[in-house]
Amino acid sequence: MGRSYHRMEEMSSAEAGLELDKLTKMGLEELARLGVKQLLETVLEEEVSAALGRARYQRLDEEQQGYRNGSRKRQVQFGSGLVELARPKVTGAKESFRSKVLPAWKRRSAEIEEAIPLLYAEGLSTRDFRRALGGLWGQTGLSRSSISRANKALYESFRAWRLRDLSGVELVYLFLDGVYLKMRVGGTEAEAVLVAHGVTAEGKREMVGLMLGGRESEASWKALLSNLEIRGLRPPALVVSDGNAGLIKALKNAWPEVPRQRCIAHRIRNILERVPRRHQGEVKRELVKIFYGANLEEALAATRAFVGKFGPRYPAACGVLAKDLADCLTFYCFPQEHWKRLRTSNVIERAFREVRRRTDVVGRFPNESSALVLLWATLEQDRLKWRGLRIPEEVRQRIAAGSEKAIKEKLDLKFLEEYLEAA
Repeated sequence: MGRSYHRMEEMSSAEAGLELDKLTKMGLEELARLGVKQLLETVLEEEVSAALGRARYQRLDEEQQGYRNGSRKRQVQFGSGLVELARPKVTGAKESFRSKVLPAWKRRSAEIEEAIPLLYAEGLSTRDFRRALGGLWGQTGLSRSSISRANKALYESFRAWRLRDLSGVELVYLFLDGVYLKMRVGGTEAEAVLVAHGVTAEGKREMVGLMLGGRESEASWKALLSNLEIRGLRPPALVVSDGNAGLIKALKNAWPEVPRQRCIAHRIRNILERVPRRHQGEVKRELVKIFYGANLEEALAATRAFVGKFGPRYPAACGVLAKDLADCLTFYCFPQEHWKRLRTSNVIERAFREVRRRTDVVGRFPNESSALVLLWATLEQDRLKWRGLRIPEEVRQRIAAGSEKAIKEKLDLKFLEEYLEAA
């Protein structure tokens, strides 16, 4: 068999029955299909020769059985397109000829099969596959059953991920948030899907939880946190989230000794909503001094200056700033090189925007599982693009010290109490 492959390497276009002028006028995709056809038909002939014990046109020995009996046409789909092959037929052999290169049932390459769940994760609904891939799949087309079989691997991966043991996962930062999707056929309201992902002690991003959450009630978030604990997840050094009341209550009950960082992007928007549009720029510049200061002391000084300047004019805005401000400043206790990632839940919010883009293609989902699988696959793809954080041992120690400091050292924010009633 090796000698024939060697001959093929040296074969000229003329010897292959092809004219150079015609070849140069072909597109790359057409050339690729032609190359696949030539190579596969050569390999199939080699397999038949090995099975019969003799090459084509070689005489049959007394001990040998079976002979070539023409060929049948066979279409196989590759990434470069549909290729029509001449698959040899064998008659009279002791054993039926079975090609290892091209099994009898094979109609598509493994790369094409693997592409289906990836395309589903890209937001392509099952009913859109035939329309969207019609040219790629050529005459063979696609059946709903073939798509379902190919997507089975994606569902199985999701189920395994959802049940996996988390005792070996050490998170330093945990991000919690919910995304609302219209997932039920015939339904009118969007429902929350609760998402938990974090940063490991090695600085890598890790998805750990995904669950339906109704309207993000305390009970829903409690169920998610309980699921993480049952699967072995240990409390992180810091939790980053928005200000959802149900989430905050669930966190206080589940992990009272874990500090919380409230998303400052949400807080800034809420404050600016209480300020006339023409003055929002001025107010925002002062807010930046609070949330983007050089250290906690600078931030507290900027807070005093803010309420001194805007308290009489915008007491409601100052009230929103004052409410749970300590939770918005927790990041100052942690390594400065991580502040950019800890101030907000933007890392997961950006992923949610991609989720919404893809789910808009799908529309409403036929069931809960399909919605969760698409969301999981999208977030996993986003996770793999994340560059991660640098967390050597010295930084881990600073994270642990910062977590302890955030819990034990309470900020003195009494000067803001007069504004809380106006929030």
